[in-house]
Amino acid sequence: MNEPTRLHRLFILFPLVNSVKSLIPIAALVSIKFLNGKSLRDIPWYWLSAVIVIIAGLLLLYGYLKWKRFVYTLEEDKILIRRGVLFREELSIYTGRIHSMNMEQPLLQRILGLTQVRIETPGKTEGGGLLPAITNSEGERLQRWLRERTRTRQTEREVQQQTYEGREQSEHNLPDESEGLSVQLPEPQTIHESVDPSALNMSRQNTPAINADPNAADRRNAGDPFTVEEERSTLLQLSTGRLLIAALSSPNLSLALAFVGGILSFADDLLPDQMYQSAFQSAGKLLPGSWISIAVLALIVSWLLSAVLYTIKYAGFTVERIGKQISVSCGLLEKKRLLFSPERVLAITVKEGVFRRWFGYAEVKVHVLTSESDKHFMLHPLLKTTDIPELLERVTPQFTAQAISASPPSRAKWMYLRWKLGFAAAASAACIWYFEMPGMLSLLLLPLAVSWGLRSHRDSGLNVTDKQLTIRSRFVALSTRYIRRPQIIALEISGTRRQRRRGLLSLQVKMIFSEINESLSGMDQQEIEAVRAWFQKKKGEATVPTERNNPPIELL
Repeated sequence: MNEPTRLHRLFILFPLVNSVKSLIPIAALVSIKFLNGKSLRDIPWYWLSAVIVIIAGLLLLYGYLKWKRFVYTLEEDKILIRRGVLFREELSIYTGRIHSMNMEQPLLQRILGLTQVRIETPGKTEGGGLLPAITNSEGERLQRWLRERTRTRQTEREVQQQTYEGREQSEHNLPDESEGLSVQLPEPQTIHESVDPSALNMSRQNTPAINADPNAADRRNAGDPFTVEEERSTLLQLSTGRLLIAALSSPNLSLALAFVGGILSFADDLLPDQMYQSAFQSAGKLLPGSWISIAVLALIVSWLLSAVLYTIKYAGFTVERIGKQISVSCGLLEKKRLLFSPERVLAITVKEGVFRRWFGYAEVKVHVLTSESDKHFMLHPLLKTTDIPELLERVTPQFTAQAISASPPSRAKWMYLRWKLGFAAAASAACIWYFEMPGMLSLLLLPLAVSWGLRSHRDSGLNVTDKQLTIRSRFVALSTRYIRRPQIIALEISGTRRQRRRGLLSLQVKMIFSEINESLSGMDQQEIEAVRAWFQKKKGEATVPTERNNPPIELL
């Protein structure tokens, strides 16, 4: 058992800094309201300073107690975390339940030169296995400790499996009396990863040494098993030019508009009353053409803002292979390094935006079993669609980029057109009612809705192979999802009476997390029945049963 380890001493400042960060917007609004028509001399600076000093001292004392009573210990098969000031908490996280150990650098940790380690376990809430302030070398040591434990457990499992298979085979094949019955255990094997020479050279230039911990030599002399060097190679690294193209070709307008809306919501408090009322009255006198110009300008600003946010989020995007695990690191202000095992990938999504599809590019995301609210990681922000099979082969070889083999029939077009036409008709009616004659331009939404629905019908489809289901659909961007059979919890097949009379059914694939469920509408009944038979087929069966009473199929 190792000795208990504390966090870095700078963790004492965290309660104070976090409190100041959360109180800055409130303090700004209160100051504006308080100073409205008053002088700075009216502020009781003496009492205000005394209150600030007392609160800061209490927060520093609380931070010291949190640091003093927060320790973690690495044991043979688990990591033990003890923490709590008033109420003590002891958390035991066994290595068999750890999915990954991710290194993150939020803005505060990055300024202080620290990192935080998030231990991912199934069903664990936010902040469960979190070490918020340790050095980078200590984070690397923890990750090596987990990989060493995982490798040892896998080796033991393989030896037991081979031993069991050898004994089972010897029981079936009875030997002669002259022959002795023996089971030969496999010799220990050294795990080697295939490394591209060019990628390896890149990784040596751009990644720190594995043994960057200043105490590594002492631990190696003491026989610490965490210092095992692993092969490390850079699979891909996004250049600045490619990142800029990815940012401009993937506008996240919802995020940018939410940011603009948040600024406008504070306008009433930040602007003087006369200025706010004057701007509001002037906006009511604008002509329809001016409103259109403002809308176009707002879209351009939102697009540029989303590109800036995208660049900040994915700056320095790098994918590495460390042993048998994949590491994804990115971030300009808040740097994250996500580590996951390829066998824990639930599904893969390939998304082709409107602009990207014209030039043959897409983004690739992996959905991993994790306790975070965000269940998917970016595997490549901008990749040629022709290079996707090679990427999957290198990172997640259990997935293959399969083409669509079945599409919705022509009689299902109305299912893709009805809601889009209904929305366009309602929007056109509202524009005509409010703008009168200029609002007639909104009738152009009707042919756009028809084109949108027909493209959605044309691009949708599915494909079933031995152990993988591929579903492709379109809302605005074209999305293709690859799902492995063992990761599917249930299939839900539904259809109205009218749809069933026309031989049409809809399919919904339910997985462990509802965020990555996938659905497809208006497919031919025979194709859906084939998917159901594929899902019900047991391992090793030559024929597929078709009974409907075999769970977990849900028919609606």
